[in-house]
Amino acid sequence: MAPEQILTMAGQAMQRGDWPSAERILHDGLTSYPGHAELLGMMAIAVFRSGRPEQALEWFRRAAESGNRASDWANLGSALCDFGRFEEAHEALRKALAAAPSDAFTHFCLARALHGMGRSEEALDRIGAAIEAEPGDTGFRLLRAEIAAALDLRELASTDIDWLLQRRIGLFELLQSASLMLQVGRFGQALALYRSLAASHPDQFDAWLGVCLASERANDLAGLRQALERARSLASNPVQAAAVEQMRGKLAFRNGGFDEACGFFASAWAFHTDNARWKSQIGFDYCQSLDKAGRFADALRVCGAAHALQAAGAESNAAQEARAGFLQMLRKPAVAASGSVRVDDGRADPVFVVGFPRSGTTLLELILDSRPGLVSFDEKPYLVKTLMQYRSSGLAYPESLSMLDAPRIERLRNAYFDQLAVDGVDPQARPVDKNPLNWAYLPLVRALFPGAHVILALRHPLDVVLSCYMQNLRSAGNLFSSVARIAELYAEMVDYWQRLEPALDLPVLVSRYEDLVSDPEAGTRRIAEFLDLPWDAGWLDNSTHARGKAIIHTPSYAQVLEPLNTRAMGRWRNYRDLFDPAVLDVLRPAAESMGYSLD
Repeated sequence: MAPEQILTMAGQAMQRGDWPSAERILHDGLTSYPGHAELLGMMAIAVFRSGRPEQALEWFRRAAESGNRASDWANLGSALCDFGRFEEAHEALRKALAAAPSDAFTHFCLARALHGMGRSEEALDRIGAAIEAEPGDTGFRLLRAEIAAALDLRELASTDIDWLLQRRIGLFELLQSASLMLQVGRFGQALALYRSLAASHPDQFDAWLGVCLASERANDLAGLRQALERARSLASNPVQAAAVEQMRGKLAFRNGGFDEACGFFASAWAFHTDNARWKSQIGFDYCQSLDKAGRFADALRVCGAAHALQAAGAESNAAQEARAGFLQMLRKPAVAASGSVRVDDGRADPVFVVGFPRSGTTLLELILDSRPGLVSFDEKPYLVKTLMQYRSSGLAYPESLSMLDAPRIERLRNAYFDQLAVDGVDPQARPVDKNPLNWAYLPLVRALFPGAHVILALRHPLDVVLSCYMQNLRSAGNLFSSVARIAELYAEMVDYWQRLEPALDLPVLVSRYEDLVSDPEAGTRRIAEFLDLPWDAGWLDNSTHARGKAIIHTPSYAQVLEPLNTRAMGRWRNYRDLFDPAVLDVLRPAAESMGYSLD
């Protein structure tokens, strides 16, 4: 029998789903034609579809090496990705691409391999090529959303998520879309989708786990408890059991049972998984519980291990360039755009709450958001996106701020306020734009919003560095991946501020975290006076407003539900060994210039 006839018979069996018959036909054919690439390739598919992926992998390899066909190399690369063998997959897929440079599936598989290797910027280019070739493929869109979310390109990820939800997609794609919504900060929509999936698929573990995750972020502890009971009853393998233990730890932590939380997180942390992102998040959760339980040495050990998991593999060129570019911007001569053109368009210039991350900016935001006439929107990159539009016009930042004329300023103001409108921010209220590192972009604020008020949040630098280190903070340039990097960034920011402040020509109020939590009335009265607002006792009740807000999108989402307290002051003293002499030498000049002692 000729190979073509064997392929036809095997293909008919596969169309019927009769994989054993297809294997027998192909096995007999390969006895007569042992090196026939098409027979080997079809055998690989038949074995794979029969549920034996490891055996299929070797058949894929034999087919690729025998015929050197692009499709066989691509199939081999895809199978290797399934096993997490991304380096090997990359090599196979390079051969596939050389033979078929425009093949969409090959570009898709290359994106998977590159993303798995930590080369996500390159992966984004490859998945873009796949989508350009086949724009209607839901799998391609899902992968791009995943890569974009990992790169913190939230707008691109959201575009693909919304595209997917407008199509008829299966349960897996819906679950992945909900998970990506959580990653990009769309917690309310994620919760609604997970609840819908749990209702329509009541025996689906991942749907109930998603309800747990989203409920915790939405501060719905009753919803978390209920969903967790259901998830526990459905867990049927070690991965699911570890995920349940993590959620039990979160619930215990939120209820103040820190020792109990440590036990649950320890169980999840002990589980072996190749998913470094998930394992590192368990580590940061565990670290927080150990800290609250007073087990400071253990907290530091686990936190270091969590950071090590995130740092596994070489840092990408894009991350290095992003970090270097940000630091280079801070080191440029300070330009404050004093005397810039004013545009009166009838819109109130925002209040900008800035400072180093973990300095109490979320607390300030919630205090202000509770005041009539003010409205906040959590941490949104509105100003950064406006800066991107500024740069897209060919202007250097900050050197060319003086070139902004009235039409350009009007376009950029529109670009900023249009983002607020898209997100449904009340146009009649004065915006409160809280994004800590907008501290670095105050010259742009002065140029576009000369009527703005700025509140600079300060906190003891050692508490700030420690808090940043013990949180799972993501940034484009991995700015928070080590104590040394965080200390360097703090020193650079303070040096930048010292040079900028005298020329800024904007009203700035310095709000020290320690003063605000020690004497809330005095601290909030200063803020009210600064903004020319009346003061009443409602300024002191941030926790009630936070609970009513339901979803807070920052790492402080749990803490701000508590009444004002001083428990976070001086926390660094429990971790003195974390701050070696080199770190202290970097921080000391900056700390002293901002009124703090490191002794």
